[in-house]
Amino acid sequence: MNSELKSLHLIINPNAGTRQGRRFLPEMISIFNRAGYLCSVYVTEKRGDAVDFARAHAGEADLVVACGGDGTLNEVITGLQLGRHKPSLGYIPCGSTNDFASGLELPLAPLLACDSIVLGNPRPLDVGLFGSDRYFSYTASFGAFTSVSWSTSQNVKNVLGHAAYILEGIRSLADIHPIHMKVTADGHEYEDDYIFGAVCNSTSLGGVLKLDDSEVHMSDGLFEALLIPFPPDLLVLNRILTALRTHCYDDPSLYFLRASSFVFEGAPEITWTLDGEAAEGTSRVEIKNIHNAISLIY
Repeated sequence: MNSELKSLHLIINPNAGTRQGRRFLPEMISIFNRAGYLCSVYVTEKRGDAVDFARAHAGEADLVVACGGDGTLNEVITGLQLGRHKPSLGYIPCGSTNDFASGLELPLAPLLACDSIVLGNPRPLDVGLFGSDRYFSYTASFGAFTSVSWSTSQNVKNVLGHAAYILEGIRSLADIHPIHMKVTADGHEYEDDYIFGAVCNSTSLGGVLKLDDSEVHMSDGLFEALLIPFPPDLLVLNRILTALRTHCYDDPSLYFLRASSFVFEGAPEITWTLDGEAAEGTSRVEIKNIHNAISLIY
């Protein structure tokens, strides 16, 4: 065996999306082998497995590759941050929406994603710290639509894909309630009743809301935040919907902010989602941009 082979840990969620990762696993390993990597495979069985493995073993590898959906990537990044490991990171997107991959225009076909990894260059990317020990790669959000990704069953996701999120988002409109929140962004305060809020480092939020490519830079040390106040009447609601549909985020009916840190103060029972996975909130949630926290190769 070639003693010059580099080490690669492939962390795969075999049940993500339509299970493409499982289907193409031998071919993916072959691509990495031909590129000079000795590939070890870790198959996750339950939530949290990827965090534990990455935290304990990512430091042993030259390259760590996450294969699965946005949630799998989130767990691997969390493990890297908790373990203070700095290997290059690759991503093979096999989820239902692949928001993170879409924001970076990564290949969505597994074998093309592998090619992109072995032929690509490492690029620094920011990561979000939520509270003291939770991380996110592209979004932390609350309010309308934020329960969509984790409340939609995997079977529905597999059959309908992107449409599943949109359908569940429409169904959740009837459950919208105002959430009183004081938001502090780099020292500037925005207190209001909101129906939705998101801190993001991506152009897509659950396949429901889209940000313009020119608005998002994923390694600038800043996050974008979109806050939607509760509409007092149908006229304002229509204005909000028009602004979202036309990507006019400077409309007075919305708050579109950029900052390196945010503090959200409100009711402790508010549920958040981090990269599509449910996260419990507290009465005070601090979100920080960890500048150039990971080195993603593509």
